[in-house]
This record gives sequence, C-alpha cells and structure tokens, in this order.
Amino acid sequence: MDELDDLVASHLEDQLLQPERLETILASVLDRRQEQSERRREHIAELNKRASESELRLKRLYDAIEAGVADIDDPALKDRIDGLKAIRDQAKADAERAQAMLDNSGSKAITPQMVRTFAKAVRQRIRLEGGGYRRDHLRALAQRVEVADGEVWIMGSKPRLLQALTGKSGVNSVPTQGLKWRRRPPRRAGGAP
Repeated sequence: MDELDDLVASHLEDQLLQPERLETILASVLDRRQEQSERRREHIAELNKRASESELRLKRLYDAIEAGVADIDDPALKDRIDGLKAIRDQAKADAERAQAMLDNSGSKAITPQMVRTFAKAVRQRIRLEGGGYRRDHLRALAQRVEVADGEVWIMGSKPRLLQALTGKSGVNSVPTQGLKWRRRPPRRAGGAP
C-alpha cells in the first residue's frame, strides 16, 4: 500500500500539480461555472421584470378603482388583483432565492497565484510521512485508483479538484471519506476490459 501511495503521489505531483496543467484542466469547469452564473443572472432579471410588471398592473388597477372606472366589489377584479399579487410575490421570492444561490455559488475568481499556491502546498502535503493527513490530500485529488498487471489508473473529478482549490469543503478542503483502491479485473480476449 505504501508503494502504491508513493506511485500515486509521484504521478499526481508530476502530471497534475503543475500550475499550467491545473489551469488547463480546470478551464472547462470554470467556463461552465461562469455560464451557469450568467444563466442565473438572466433568470433573476426575468423574475424581477415579472415582479415589476405585476406591480405596474396592480397600480393601474388601483388607479382605475380610484378614478371610478372599475368597481371594487366586482369579483373578477378581486380575483385579478389577488392573481397579480400572487405572481408578484412569487417572482420576488424566487428572485431572492436565486440571488442567494448565486451569491453562495462560489463565484470567487481563481487567479494564477491561487493555482500556484495550491499546487505548491499540495505537492508538499502529499509527501508528508505518517499516513492519514497525506492520504487525505491524495483523496482530494484522486477519487479512485485501479491496479492491474503492470498498470495503475488514477481517476479524479474536475469539480472535486476545483472544490479542493477553492477550499469549499472545510479545513484545507480535504475530504475524509475513503479512497477507493481496487484491483482492476483482468482483461478479456480482444482487449475489452
């Protein structure tokens, strides 16, 4: 197990924990995150527009009532006012909820300096002797390691890597759940796994 840990740490150090490589890997995740934020902003704008339009219609109805053009005792008018109030209130509540989600989505910008600092710190931490803390850092980068005759596959998740970089999951953003070490099944004839 120690030999495999060293092999995985070396590979991650050489192939993943180079700032340029990290920026390349995370570019697509960051682009998707930016697109999602943009879509949320557009949705919030639509909700605010819907609330404003409903508020404007309510004002016009109130003006019509004050001018004596509309009868306040008309049941259809009361239903219309109640419907507009419901649309306005729901749109406002949805916009507030969407804004809170946007604010909490971690739209924190990732700078090249952050990537360099992260890469340097993790390279040091995965080289620590003593097991637990080191293995936790390996888990943050590689969620699955499969071993077969003479081959090792190291698999990770871009969103988990981004999560580790931005520090969203607590102290040092290192998960504590188990890393899945497993033997890869032997290959069948014809090269199919």
